[in-house]
Amino acid sequence: MAIEKKIDLEEELQPAVPIPTNATDVTATPDGGAEITLTDQQQLDEAEAMGLLEEEAPDLTQFDSNLAESMPEEDIQKTASDLEEGFTRDKDSRQEYDEIAEDGIKLLGLQYDDSAGSFPGSAGVTHPVLAQAVVKFQAKAYKELFPTEGPVRTRIMGVQTQQKIEQANRVRQFLNWQTQIQMPEYGPELDKLLFHVALYGTGFKKTFWDPSLQRPCTEFIKAQDFFVDYYATNLESAERYTHKYLMSKNEIKKMQLLGMFRDIDIDTDYDVGETGAKELENEIVGVTKPADNDEYTSILEIHANINLPGFEDEDELKLPYIVHMTEDDQKILCIRRNWDQEDPMRKKKMYFTHYTMIPGLGFYGYGYIHLIGGLTKTATSSMRQLLDAGTFANLPGGFKAHGLRVLAPDEPISPGEFREVNAPAGDLGKSLQILPFKEPSQTLFNLMDYSSKLATQFADAADNVVDQATNYGPVGTTMALLEQSSKLFNAVHKRLHAALTKDLRVLTRLDSEYLPDLYPYEVAGGAQQVFRQDFNLKNIDVIPVSDPNMPTEAHRIAKINAIMSIAQQNPAAYNMEQIGMELFAAMGVSEPQRYLKQQQQPFSSNPITENMAAIKGAPLEAKPDQNHDAHIIVHGKFMEDPAYQSPPVQQLLISHIQEHLALKYQIEMAQMVQDPQAQQAIMAPPQQQQQVPPQMQNQIALMAANAADKVLKLDEEKAKIMAGQTEDPQQEQIEIQKQDLALRAKKQLDSMKIHQDKMDLEETKVIIDDENKDEDRKLKEAQLAVKATDDAMKDAEKLIYATRMK
Repeated sequence: MAIEKKIDLEEELQPAVPIPTNATDVTATPDGGAEITLTDQQQLDEAEAMGLLEEEAPDLTQFDSNLAESMPEEDIQKTASDLEEGFTRDKDSRQEYDEIAEDGIKLLGLQYDDSAGSFPGSAGVTHPVLAQAVVKFQAKAYKELFPTEGPVRTRIMGVQTQQKIEQANRVRQFLNWQTQIQMPEYGPELDKLLFHVALYGTGFKKTFWDPSLQRPCTEFIKAQDFFVDYYATNLESAERYTHKYLMSKNEIKKMQLLGMFRDIDIDTDYDVGETGAKELENEIVGVTKPADNDEYTSILEIHANINLPGFEDEDELKLPYIVHMTEDDQKILCIRRNWDQEDPMRKKKMYFTHYTMIPGLGFYGYGYIHLIGGLTKTATSSMRQLLDAGTFANLPGGFKAHGLRVLAPDEPISPGEFREVNAPAGDLGKSLQILPFKEPSQTLFNLMDYSSKLATQFADAADNVVDQATNYGPVGTTMALLEQSSKLFNAVHKRLHAALTKDLRVLTRLDSEYLPDLYPYEVAGGAQQVFRQDFNLKNIDVIPVSDPNMPTEAHRIAKINAIMSIAQQNPAAYNMEQIGMELFAAMGVSEPQRYLKQQQQPFSSNPITENMAAIKGAPLEAKPDQNHDAHIIVHGKFMEDPAYQSPPVQQLLISHIQEHLALKYQIEMAQMVQDPQAQQAIMAPPQQQQQVPPQMQNQIALMAANAADKVLKLDEEKAKIMAGQTEDPQQEQIEIQKQDLALRAKKQLDSMKIHQDKMDLEETKVIIDDENKDEDRKLKEAQLAVKATDDAMKDAEKLIYATRMK
């Protein structure tokens, strides 16, 4: 490695770097100096620290370099000629589109057209139906695509992990900060884009890295300044497209100093051409292009697939390049490759995004100028005819006699004024003949009204539904009408959503290419940081925050209200706070947290204090080191007390008891598992348990299966203890003996009772037998008495009979 330094032999200075004495290491230069070659590493390091080493020339063959710096001039001219020829073809193929753009500016009615009528003072007003449709579309679309909180949200690709969640949050926060703070032009450029998309149906947005600002930039590009290959159907497959713009001499010089452009002379002394639409815009705004131009030049930024001389592909395949050249003299400023160095397919990188309202029959889309432009012309013509008819009816004209003279004939007659007239015939009525002008026609008015209503219904049918609705219609019917009438805007909103997604992915790619590995940035309330590797879209994706399925605020509010009505039927099964926050967000309420109650921290103490806190509605939290059985008993008995059976308190304590039961089960299972590593995994928080390897989880499952029976028996024993029973073996044996003695005593008593019952039964039988014998004896005695009586009666009868016989 060589260094170059002039040595003054007259100065007796000790050199900081030892000068070799070998003649082969010192070479004299023509200017009287010497070129010294150093071979010792320490000397090389000291020379580099002193700034004596020559800087190496930049490698012009590196991938991202300006290839035009290393190309011969004739190859550059040939490339410029080919590109200019293609640009001319693209420009000529869309001349009629520029005429449509000029017509659209006129139909907006932003300027009163004095020359529209056939006579001085005729009406030059334009019906505002087109302007009304464009402004309404722009307002609705801008509100959906660029809300106050930021236009970006993220979604996780594949399996959701904590690392991906943190990455998605960092990217979302950074992109929202970037599009609102770092890139202040993002919102205004999107707003202008939506106006042109609504009017013309097509608009373009360019997102690129600005080397002078060292940040991404974005700008809206009119369709009139963007030229696409005639056969292209989309930007991704287009062979060539060109962005034409003006660049000042100072900006060109800045780019040359940064090494982005070739250091060549640029002529700015030429007339900058403008389209008819641009001239009308200047006339409406009230500005005029300067007559001379010595500060700006027209630049063509061409993205094309070309076979660049000196860099040809082996298979003669045209590769994507970006070429900047002047339009007037075709001087190429830079040529750069437009694909990733690591990409084997060499796909071109996108910087432009195509926004369309309604897809057309070709590359360009359709806007309101195509959809309701004819109706706008009809309504405008009808309005002008009505105004002209009213003018003639109020100020009629006609014929007058040749000799009739009126004092001050050019001045209009004021109310109550009588002006002198010299009438030769003596009769003023015979000297004047007024033409029979009619009043404004009702038929013409109905035609204007019909045309404007038809255009309004087509442009924004949803507003017509709201205007014509009554307060007595069912909500479901109104929502069905809104859904039916807003299908046009729904489809357009989905196209805008898809285009903005592409635009955000371009911005994300630029961040991944140009940001440092760690990028800190300041936000309100603190500092944040993002990593360059976060913008790898393999794990996450960036999408607009707008919802293509809910394009209006009315749809979102109706959806959240339906969810809330369902959730109110079972509040315990839904996150009511989250539903309320989404309802506030749908209504556009800023800082909805101020309407919510201050969340209390979960309370944990002894069960008595926790019961007191539950009465006040304070949230409770169970801790692992608490006596869960005691807490469960105290809380359960408290819930059985009729004085404290309030539904909110009951629900709070039930949830708290379930938390104790869960912790109790976790601790018991961990105690039954003997493996310390398994115990640690079981007692880990749920977030860490998700990171336990599957093999370890299977081992824990087997250990838990063996321990489950032990935990069940332990819980049964604890239940017996809490019920007042004892599990002491000696005491249990005594209790068994007592029970046995009691059973024996009872058996003895039962036997004695049975014997006594038998004795009583025998005695009863004897008594009954004796009683039966007495009755038999008495019966016999009675029978003997009766028999004796009968015998006596017979003897008496015999005696009586004998007596009578005697």
